[in-house]
Amino acid sequence: MGGRPARRVMGGGPVMLVLGDSVAEGQNDPDPAGGWLGWAGRLARELGISREEMRNVSDPGATIEDVVRDQLPAVQDLRPGLVVLGCGMNDALRGFEREAAATRLHELFGWARSRGAVALAIPVPRPPLLDLSPMSQFRKKRTVQRIHDFNEELDRATREFGIPFPGRETVAKVADPAMWSADGIHLNPRGHAYVAEVIANIARSLLRERVI
Repeated sequence: MGGRPARRVMGGGPVMLVLGDSVAEGQNDPDPAGGWLGWAGRLARELGISREEMRNVSDPGATIEDVVRDQLPAVQDLRPGLVVLGCGMNDALRGFEREAAATRLHELFGWARSRGAVALAIPVPRPPLLDLSPMSQFRKKRTVQRIHDFNEELDRATREFGIPFPGRETVAKVADPAMWSADGIHLNPRGHAYVAEVIANIARSLLRERVI
């Protein structure tokens, strides 16, 4: 761990805010203290952020539309130091309009900038579910293409806001089925720990550059 990052907590808000879906929520990685730990909880530990200083409003099944429509209004008055988005898997599985997704990403990252926060986004991985499920080859290829498309929108939006975006190659080991739960759609504790470790290295350097 790199110690506690320099920061200030404004208005009694959290130091770290997490938005996203069930993977961001931490499903299948139980926290001994209750609830889910996940990569978000592990990331907070890596950064020296306490449980009380982190707020995770992620929701199972959420798409980027849900994040901006439902999760963001609940936290928009806060001034977190670090905002992390983990979303896109449900968009890829269900389908999404790229223009609409781009608009929502701009709204989210624009809000983070307006609050003076450092922001990060997690790339959407290719889940083992695609190989375990009896879905047709056509649907599988279409889902893989949607994952690629969503990651492209994430990359484009983060570049426009000057946010480092860890490409899929940065978290390459997440492709290992050993990182995933039996359901093929949620990371297991090992997978969550790996993602947290990789993202922590990026977040730590950003937080050193800015006094929050």
